[in-house]
Amino acid sequence: MKCSLTQKLICESTGREAKELYGSDAMCCSEAVLWTINREFSGGLNKNLTIALSKGFCGGIGDAGCVCGALSGAVMGLSLILEKGPLPADEDQVRKLSKELHDRFLAKHGAVCCRTLSRDRDHEAESKGICLDYVESAAAICTRLLLNPETVEQQKKQGSTPFIKESTAAHTALI
Repeated sequence: MKCSLTQKLICESTGREAKELYGSDAMCCSEAVLWTINREFSGGLNKNLTIALSKGFCGGIGDAGCVCGALSGAVMGLSLILEKGPLPADEDQVRKLSKELHDRFLAKHGAVCCRTLSRDRDHEAESKGICLDYVESAAAICTRLLLNPETVEQQKKQGSTPFIKESTAAHTALI
């Protein structure tokens, strides 16, 4: 999938914002990714609701080490944004793009299991280590899928409003 320079900058910016939130201990992995996607694409969730919805996915579902929390947050964000608008995306489109998100994350990192992804990380250390990269990557991949011309065109056909906030588009247009 080809991306314009503006789209690449938006993806990088979104990934960086999620990484900074997670790295600052303001939010766990799943919370940081969902909150960033929600804000970037005007998802409509307030911070407390975002945290409430995604808290259980931290650390691979309640620290169980299962599916990566960052990936879970990205799937929640993708689903949220695709469901916005007067005619939300149909179930097939949401599932197809969720699988695409999963597959891209897996191809990039070699696993989707938190336990496997973070096996070399010292969980007692203050540093979030490699998980910072997973948070950044999950948010960026989700953003790229939402900005994909095919996804945007599908939403336009269904009468939905543009995904991206005008302030973000204006900011990146200046770059």
